[in-house]
Amino acid sequence: MTSKNRVGSWVFLAAVAVAVASAAYLGLMQRWDGMLRFAAVTVVLLLTRRAKVPTGFVAAFAVLVLLAMWGSVQHWYAEIPHFDTVVHVLTPGSLAAVSYFLLVDAGLLPDAREPGRQVRGWAPALWVGLVGTTAAVLWEYYEWVVEQISPQGMLVGYTDTVVDLFAGMCGSLVAGMLVLRWARRRSEPSTTPR
Repeated sequence: MTSKNRVGSWVFLAAVAVAVASAAYLGLMQRWDGMLRFAAVTVVLLLTRRAKVPTGFVAAFAVLVLLAMWGSVQHWYAEIPHFDTVVHVLTPGSLAAVSYFLLVDAGLLPDAREPGRQVRGWAPALWVGLVGTTAAVLWEYYEWVVEQISPQGMLVGYTDTVVDLFAGMCGSLVAGMLVLRWARRRSEPSTTPR
């Protein structure tokens, strides 16, 4: 295991521990909604690690999901300037990158590291970009539904929605390029397996 993989593994394990501790803390505070969110995050994180998502991608995903979840529970989106935009840039792309590796691991998408994939070399970047953008759109649907049910709970408008969608798309395209770069580096004969 390389030192980068070791650091990524430690970051991931620390994120899982924080998710479990967060669920327990929020349960003790009788904040059931937050407790359930962090319990779900813990399950999702453990599933991504079990599926052999590359360490750096799963560690980044774990940290970003925790940040987004605490931001939601503690209302940082309303209290910290630009927090919302930063989360919308980073989280959909991270989710899409992890999804790509999960589907490759399940044999549902071709592995970009396989020899002879030059014609479709950009497919992973495109796939991650499109899936991340779709995730950003679905999140905006969720925000709209919450705003309709509880208008005082989520104050968003047209500008916020457009900025969030653009941020999610840009972050997803960058994540797609990172996946492509990772795959190309791994397909070189001189590199060691993940």
